Amino acid sequence: MHVTLFGFVLFLHILTAIIAFMMAAIVHAGLPAMARARDVREMRSWAAILHRLEPLFPIAALILLILGAWLIHLSKGRIHWGDGWLLTSLISLIVVEGVAGAKLAPKAKAAVKAIEEAPDGPVPDSLRRTAALEPWIWYPSHVATFGFAAVVFLMSARPSGAWAVVIVIVGALIGVAVARLQLRALSAPIAVAGASRPAEAVQ
Repeated sequence: MHVTLFGFVLFLHILTAIIAFMMAAIVHAGLPAMARARDVREMRSWAAILHRLEPLFPIAALILLILGAWLIHLSKGRIHWGDGWLLTSLISLIVVEGVAGAKLAPKAKAAVKAIEEAPDGPVPDSLRRTAALEPWIWYPSHVATFGFAAVVFLMSARPSGAWAVVIVIVGALIGVAVARLQLRALSAPIAVAGASRPAEAVQ
């Protein structure tokens, strides 16, 4: 069996992407679980897991970038930085990580802090809204996952520059739509509960 350096680096590149998607899967399972939690301790356990995963995503992105650059170097001219699909993938990676660092990370840290400081007992609606249903946590995380899924398609199919941009935009829009649908479904019970309290007070 003959294994080339290019093949080994490609394996590491794919493996890193798989690990990143596995971490994302945990995040996407944890966010609805936190939103549905009835006890603060249950919410706190999920928050601790998500808090540990959050700083690993930029590390995974950096490893992907380094391995990708190495693959370009090893390709001996078959792949160029100016290729449309590659340039779109690189810009997408930078934009998503920039938004995550500027908006998602601070909101996630604030949410974890609020959950940690909350007293044990039933989850207050205010905590659920500000921590478990924070849009700046849901939207960037979903856009990142579906956007990177689109990037994986670009690296596999290598479409032209215009199509590459369209594919990434479609992936990001799917992420926005999925996040919106989940937020709407998870927020509905809170809205119903809030509307029923004035009626109970009148009675």
